[in-house]
Amino acid sequence: MGGMRRYLLATVSAAALSTGAMAADIPARVPVKAPPPVVVAPSWAGFYIGINAGVAWHRAEFTDFGGPTPFAFPRGTTYWSPNEAGFTGGGQIGYNFQSGNFVYGVEADFNFVSNKSSVTLPAPFFGPLTTTTKLDWMGTVRGRLGVTFSPTLFYVTGGWAFAHFQDTWTIPGITVPGNVDKTRSGWTVGGGIEHMFARNWTAKIEALYADFGKGDGFATGFGGTYRTRFEHEVVTVRGGLNYKW
Repeated sequence: MGGMRRYLLATVSAAALSTGAMAADIPARVPVKAPPPVVVAPSWAGFYIGINAGVAWHRAEFTDFGGPTPFAFPRGTTYWSPNEAGFTGGGQIGYNFQSGNFVYGVEADFNFVSNKSSVTLPAPFFGPLTTTTKLDWMGTVRGRLGVTFSPTLFYVTGGWAFAHFQDTWTIPGITVPGNVDKTRSGWTVGGGIEHMFARNWTAKIEALYADFGKGDGFATGFGGTYRTRFEHEVVTVRGGLNYKW
């Protein structure tokens, strides 16, 4: 009986020692803090399409060069310079590339414009003279270059502009009034700010200046053909919304 008791005590002691050794070999668990999430900067690269709306200021100049005799004013007189504001709305499509903080690409837009000016002026020769200028629509194809700071892009832009103008002028006695209904080409430059407020959505505000140069129009009457020269400039300020792929 005593031998059995000693055998059991020895067995229990050996088991206890073995368990303690195994416990000593297991390292204590230390809480590990999860790494912070990686913040990925938004990318501007890719195609986008959108809409825009704003105000277009159309500035024109009408200059009388006469014909066989002065037409309505002394030759070389700029007799009318309207600067009319009108609503503009349309859409744009483009593609961006990105290298670090630099964003560059190309954009094309087309806008309808509601802009018309008209006046009747007393004139020293054959007056009075009634004249009208109208801007129907305008489009551009431009390069863009900008710098992005987090989700906001600051950019400059410039390129080709084209627009449709209708210029008319007449005085009593003119058998064929002057009427130039034409699409004219020019250049444009500007800049803006664009903000990426969601993964695929951006909003922008931009301003553009476009110059369409000089052109001549003719009217017939009083025994000859009379020439008027006109110039057109357009300043546009508009906001836009884009969806980006």
